[in-house]
Amino acid sequence: MSRNFPYAAYLGIGVPTTFLVGSTTNPTRFDVHHSLLSKVSPLFTKPNGFSRIILSNISLTNIEPATFRTLFTWLYERKPPEYASDTNLLDLMKLWVLAGELGIWRTQNTVMRLGMALMQPAYFVCRIETVRWVYENTPVKSSLRDYIITIFCQRGPPIAPSTFSPDNERLGIFRDAAEFMRKLNLVRAGNPRGLDGYDLYEQFPMQHTWSPSENELAPVRVRGCLVTGGEDIDWSKIEYPLPSFLVWGTEWEDLPDMHFVSEENVRSVAGNVLKQIEFP
Repeated sequence: MSRNFPYAAYLGIGVPTTFLVGSTTNPTRFDVHHSLLSKVSPLFTKPNGFSRIILSNISLTNIEPATFRTLFTWLYERKPPEYASDTNLLDLMKLWVLAGELGIWRTQNTVMRLGMALMQPAYFVCRIETVRWVYENTPVKSSLRDYIITIFCQRGPPIAPSTFSPDNERLGIFRDAAEFMRKLNLVRAGNPRGLDGYDLYEQFPMQHTWSPSENELAPVRVRGCLVTGGEDIDWSKIEYPLPSFLVWGTEWEDLPDMHFVSEENVRSVAGNVLKQIEFP
């Protein structure tokens, strides 16, 4: 079994559930208490609430052993990994995918919150390689795709010609990015700021921003600011920046909870593991 894995440090009853992780020719073995698995995943819980005992090995050939070790060290120790670099965003995405394969849906949602907190600094960069990894390892309409695109549109690197590679285009990355950019433009429209000491709010009393009702039949939704006084606006001194924090929608949502998964999603994405535990 893999070294530095906490299985042996915890008492448990009965045989463990054994996972073979990584390469098919030389996989890494991890033993996990079935009692822990049943607490965190409905896949390993019987309808009566008792643990499902899995006697055959479960193979996870598309998962890196380091990712498996990190996830279950977190679950055993009840302490999430501490990440401080923007390069760790990819590590979190790998944890999310692994947790999904095992039906550990609550941890998937925690991972999204951790990624949100990690990427708050405006100087952190969400690399196109991270976005591409997510798209290559998730199905169409995965909530993780929407999640990573939201971060990429606000923390992406400067655009370079290589960014528009055929592979990125084939995956639909920029189609989805363009769609979210439209939402960010609505956020910008409601956030005018004066430049070089031009105090927009002092000179021009302003009401709240508005947008048409969802019930209105308009071909284009418009947001704007109603100026209720003052003199002519010097538009050369006005900019429309995004907030310093990550926003997740047109209403300035500051949490990614609209991308959370639920227990109802578990079986639809855990096909590989289900085949091994239900039809070994």
